[in-house]
Amino acid sequence: MSASEFQIIQEALAVGSATLRGRREADENVLAALEVLEQRLERVKALGGGFSKVGFSCEAVELRRNMSLAAVG
Repeated sequence: MSASEFQIIQEALAVGSATLRGRREADENVLAALEVLEQRLERVKALGGGFSKVGFSCEAVELRRNMSLAAVG
């Protein structure tokens, strides 16, 4: 990926997943970025302590759900 995962997700949230839907390259980049960040988050959570309750924003969770639905549909 040329842009950081954070940048990709920020852009997707800024324009909305409905705008990205149907643009295969954008869809794939967003899904890949979400996957990378999800894996990183799980590693952080595994550290325990105060990190166990760290999570994605509601917007990012919704983006993930919408992008997953678009990929399946």
